[in-house]
Amino acid sequence: MRAAISLAAVGMAAGLSGGCASNSVPSGTSPSTAPAATPARAAEPPAQRAERPLVAIVDGRRTIEVSALEASLVELAGQTALREEIVDTRLARRLEAAGIAVDKARIEREERLLLETLSDDAARAVELLGEIRTRQGLGPVRYAALLKRNAGLRALVEREVSIDEEGLANMFDMLHGPKRVARIAVLASLGDAQRFAADAAADGGGAGRFAELAVARSLDESAARGGLLAPVARRDPSYPEGLRAAIFSTEVGAISPPVLDGARFYVVLVAEARPADAIGMAEARGRCERMLRLSRERLLMDALARDLASFEGVTIFDRAYDARR
Repeated sequence: MRAAISLAAVGMAAGLSGGCASNSVPSGTSPSTAPAATPARAAEPPAQRAERPLVAIVDGRRTIEVSALEASLVELAGQTALREEIVDTRLARRLEAAGIAVDKARIEREERLLLETLSDDAARAVELLGEIRTRQGLGPVRYAALLKRNAGLRALVEREVSIDEEGLANMFDMLHGPKRVARIAVLASLGDAQRFAADAAADGGGAGRFAELAVARSLDESAARGGLLAPVARRDPSYPEGLRAAIFSTEVGAISPPVLDGARFYVVLVAEARPADAIGMAEARGRCERMLRLSRERLLMDALARDLASFEGVTIFDRAYDARR
C-alpha cells in the first residue's frame, strides 16, 4: 500500500534513513530485565581524559567516552550511515562527471518541495517535518545531507522526464476526479481472505467490524488504522490495478470478494464515494504538469538511489557495517 507521508516523498535517499531508538526503559521493565548498559569508566585526570573524546560525565564522577558507545552506535545505525556515505560518494562522482554543482538554491528548493508535499498549510508542514525528522533520526547533519542528496539526484534525472497527454490525464484524475474512501485487509491465502470477508459481513457487518478485524488480521501497514486508506482515485498508480478495480466496482457499504494480487489477497470495504470536483482540465493543466513532473522525477530518483546504494564494488572491512550479513 501507499506509504504514509515521509521523507521518501522526495527521493529514495530518504528511505535510506534509519529510525530512532528510544533510550528509555519501557514501562513495567524492572532494572533486572533492562538491557545491560556499557560500564562507565572511572574518573581520570584531565590530562588522560583529553586523549580520548569525552561524551558525558555521569553524576559528576564517571565519564563516558566515544569508545564506550561505538559498538552500540554501529549496531543501531552503522549500516544506514555506511549506505548513505556510499550513495553520497557515488553521487558526487556522477554530478562531477555531468558538470553539475548542487548549490544553495537547489538545496533550498528541495526543502520547499518537501514542505509542499507534506501539507498545503505552511505551519502544519513544518510541524509534520519536525515529527518525521524526530522519527527518522534526522538531526541537523543528516537532514542537511538528505536535502543535498535529493537535490543531486533530482539534478541528474530532471532532463530525463517527459510529459505526455496520458500522464496528464492520469494526474488530472488523481487530483480532481472522483475518489473512493475504502478500508482494506491483506491476507496471506484465499482461505484466510474468504474467512475474513465472511466474518466482516456477519451480524450485519459494517465499517466498525471490518476495522476491528483488519487491526487483528490484516498484513498491511494500514491495519493500525483499521485498514483505512486515503481517498483513492481510479487512475492512481500508487495502488495495484486489481485493488483499484475492486474499490471502484464494489458498492458503497459492501464488501468485495477476495482479490488476488501477487501472492496475497485483498478484501475491500467501500465506505464512501466522492464525486469529481468542478475544476476542468484547462484550468488544472499547469498544476497537473508540475505534479506529473515531480512524480516522475521521484520515480527516477528512487531508481538512481537504489543503484548508487548497491554494495557491489564496496569492500567492507568491519562486518558490523555490512547489511548483507
